[in-house]
Amino acid sequence: MAAAASCPAPPRRLCSATALPAPSAAASSRRRVGYGSSSARRWPCRRWAYRPDAAAPRIRRPPPRRPAAARVSCAYSPGAESITACSWNEYVICSDVPVLVEFWASWCGPCRMVTRIVDEIAQEYAGRIKCYKLDTDDYPQIATSYSIERIPTVLLFKDGEKIHSITGTLPKAVYVRSIEKSISEQ
Repeated sequence: MAAAASCPAPPRRLCSATALPAPSAAASSRRRVGYGSSSARRWPCRRWAYRPDAAAPRIRRPPPRRPAAARVSCAYSPGAESITACSWNEYVICSDVPVLVEFWASWCGPCRMVTRIVDEIAQEYAGRIKCYKLDTDDYPQIATSYSIERIPTVLLFKDGEKIHSITGTLPKAVYVRSIEKSISEQ
């Protein structure tokens, strides 16, 4: 009995003797290649350019982008010109027509609003008055000589003398009224 217990069992057959059916052409074209054999398998990325089960490889491209609108900038602006401390006497003091000067700074939000108004006035009154703007951060000596403590400040000069001062953001009509008054006095 002991000999019977020590005999190993006969080996099991690893493969069956029956032949597997050959895959048909229709079944192989429908079969998906990849992770698992599920027919409802989704591709991990929709942007894949090549799918193995597709009849012909397709390249998926993003829709064409429209070209951005071209921006054109002019070297000459019809608005107020910037002046410096060196050109102050030549353009403001020695001018034969009334001069409107805006004192501004790049960090000042209300100054941007006043700059638009001064640019409009420069276009409307071209030839009758001159409009300039001076950066008070770059040229503080001019601002202190005219006792300018707050910006935006607009000064109106006639014959080299300050005749009117407007501080703060005000409607365009206020600036036009003082300009019309200085022009009518000529």
